[in-house]
Amino acid sequence: MRNPALAALVLVLPLLAGPAPAQTAVHQVPYKELFDQLDKFYSLKERDRLSLRTSIRAEDGKQLNLPVTISIASPDGVKDIPVDADNAFQLPYQPEWLKTNTLVQFNQSEKNYAIRVQVGMKLSGDGSHFSYADVQAAFAQFDKLIGKEAGMLSFVAPSAQTLRVFCGVDCTATLAGASSSRVIKADKDGRVMIPNDKKLRRENPSITLSKPPAYTAISTKE
Repeated sequence: MRNPALAALVLVLPLLAGPAPAQTAVHQVPYKELFDQLDKFYSLKERDRLSLRTSIRAEDGKQLNLPVTISIASPDGVKDIPVDADNAFQLPYQPEWLKTNTLVQFNQSEKNYAIRVQVGMKLSGDGSHFSYADVQAAFAQFDKLIGKEAGMLSFVAPSAQTLRVFCGVDCTATLAGASSSRVIKADKDGRVMIPNDKKLRRENPSITLSKPPAYTAISTKE
């Protein structure tokens, strides 16, 4: 049986800490609850082609308190975590904090939000130039991550099908090979979809985006 969480590789983390006072809109989560998800990525031996992206999204019918702020209270003190315009952030990977009462604090009501974790292809420079071989290398490492998560059921686990490049609705990707060239336009959500394709694997075209991407995400869906 396939694990739905693997098929989407979009992990919504359960936030089980006690309720915070409504008037302050603060929710504290033990670091260990978030670390367990981080560790699945950072413990992977081969991940130099991959990037991990965590972000906050509103639950259905809810609204986030803006701007989103996040802080960590650890034995090292209280540290603010930068949050970008898309509400993405990067939590420190600190196994030693598991032995302490380290807490992650969000300026949100518990039922208003969820955390999304996505794995994408690591980009160099401004991210607008790479090769299809780079995409395939990221797909291969992604599949190992899926296989590790699936364990004994890895033989029925899904595999990487699409690299979603988030670069805006007016963005295009030009795939230039030795014998042919094609242009992929972004969809209505501003995503350029680069498929896992046998012909492209043979040609290994260069890929040029019309504008630098915000981020990428690998999907098991076509």
